[in-house]
Amino acid sequence: MKTEKVTMKEMAEILDVSTATVSKALRDGDDISDEMAKKVKKLAKKLGYRPNRLARGLISENSYLIGALIPDLRISFFSEAARGIYEKARQEDYQAILMVNDEDPETEKENLQFLADIDVDGILLNNTPGEKNRELYKQIADQGVPTVCWDRRLDDLGFSSVSIDDYQAAYTLTKKLIEEGRKNILYMGPKAGISVAKDRFNGYRDAMEDSNLNINIEDNCLITGLHAEECYGSLKSVLKKGKPIDGILCVGGMVAYGAGHAILERGLSIPEDIMIAEFGDNDVVAQLGVSFWTIEQNPYKIGKTALDLLLDEINNEKEVDYTKHIIVDTELIHHKVGEPFFNR
Repeated sequence: MKTEKVTMKEMAEILDVSTATVSKALRDGDDISDEMAKKVKKLAKKLGYRPNRLARGLISENSYLIGALIPDLRISFFSEAARGIYEKARQEDYQAILMVNDEDPETEKENLQFLADIDVDGILLNNTPGEKNRELYKQIADQGVPTVCWDRRLDDLGFSSVSIDDYQAAYTLTKKLIEEGRKNILYMGPKAGISVAKDRFNGYRDAMEDSNLNINIEDNCLITGLHAEECYGSLKSVLKKGKPIDGILCVGGMVAYGAGHAILERGLSIPEDIMIAEFGDNDVVAQLGVSFWTIEQNPYKIGKTALDLLLDEINNEKEVDYTKHIIVDTELIHHKVGEPFFNR
């Protein structure tokens, strides 16, 4: 049967002290003797006392809750970033509520409305593709909920953000494919709708044009979503038509995973026939059992840094730049078959 939680008032009555004394002892207040602090904590442990976060929030006008929107936990980039968020939140005595939307705008809408309804102190936003929830983003910000974008930016809405330089990363990856002797390089994934897609397409386009490969950029774009199943089917159709491809720049890990299955099912080899490059240092892609090029994005650092930036805005630190954009360093990595694959 459910039992009632013990309160600080009840502990104060048992010890014949004030509730304020119990509160200070539990918070290691400077004006409480060591002997009293030990008595209070011993009783609290015996009775199974747990602090009432809701009551604490009512007193301080803060909920000490952070909402974090996660696009897809199947991708190691997002799961590692989430770990950075919740570990840093706990260090700062906050609780992070992780809300997964699987790139679905309707689920994202429900998640955002839930976070607003429970009065979180701030939101870490990683927006779904498209324009469907833009008004909701603005509405929540207008309600005074501090919001920081992570991985994907929303520059025109005035939110601070933390991400990599997606343009430069895509340029570097494309150049690497070209250095490896690839000339018919396909761009695969969305090229609009989210900042990372736009920036990565622009990086691919400029790297191809700067290399004077004399190809039609638009003809070498396979526009897809971000789910592996869709990407598998789209590339399968292209390969069936015999389009010459010797390299693919994939917008994300699930895009690369779907593309890789289509290539291997066609009886082609990776990387001998078609070389794959992707973003995320993704262990899902490693399951293909092939070598590929990837950008290590330091997701843990992105999550931790985004949480730091959000807390600055929540606490209204002096001279906070509410349109700050922090760039996290990246690294180009060649993942080889049989090489241990984990987040570095």
